[in-house]
Amino acid sequence: MKEPHLAALKCPKCGKKLSLNGSNAPLSEIEEGEIVCEKGHIWTVTNGIPSLVHPSITEEDAKWIADYDEMAENYDELVKEYDEWLSVNMMKERENFSHFIPIEGSARIIDVSVGTGANFMALHNRYKGKMGRFNLHGMDLSTGMLKVSNAKFTKNKLSVSLTHANVFNIPYLPDFFDIVLHSGGINTFSDIPGALNELLRIAKPGGFIIVVDEGVSPQKRETDEGKAIMKANTLFAAKPPLEDVPDKAKDVEVTYVMNETFYQIVFRK
Repeated sequence: MKEPHLAALKCPKCGKKLSLNGSNAPLSEIEEGEIVCEKGHIWTVTNGIPSLVHPSITEEDAKWIADYDEMAENYDELVKEYDEWLSVNMMKERENFSHFIPIEGSARIIDVSVGTGANFMALHNRYKGKMGRFNLHGMDLSTGMLKVSNAKFTKNKLSVSLTHANVFNIPYLPDFFDIVLHSGGINTFSDIPGALNELLRIAKPGGFIIVVDEGVSPQKRETDEGKAIMKANTLFAAKPPLEDVPDKAKDVEVTYVMNETFYQIVFRK
């Protein structure tokens, strides 16, 4: 865990600044230990990943997290089955979120529900040796997914600050990120309006929020292919939760990606 990572975070209980707890070692060397806020709330750091989950998750969300923990090691192989089934190249399509990245200069980007890190690996494929201008953060409630993504980033020498936290109470500073990305989870959230409000809060004024999840387009729903997809996996019957987008959101747009099998909501702060 490095200093820029700690400086971007806040205590999820009280919102106060965080610092090391009981150690004089340089922060860049801290892999195991604790961080503490100004009010004394203590949080653990394991393998360089701080755990900042508060409040406790609901039973409904816990069920989904348990499922993700169980499938984490095999998740990438499972997702590959979508390529043939949906006639897409998901890794290639993930590169398209680069359209929202400034052509030049630095950019702070967070992937909320980072999973196995596929979005940042797609970004890595897109920009090759030019990743140094990005300040990347990944957050997830599944420790299994964080373990897999951490190993992947380390293997590919990709610098990503990872945090174990809850999307309903994101422990990052407000007005911080140029791009806030979330893909593949919001359909199962117990509090979609709360999650979208948090995504908006951590974005800079003018920053992009990009939300992608299963949801067949209106046109494809009327086709035999679309009906078969929704029957096989009911998540694909979901519709974009536009009614839950915060009132303060600007320039709200909905498109359909991945061969019209996923909706993409984009808005700005």
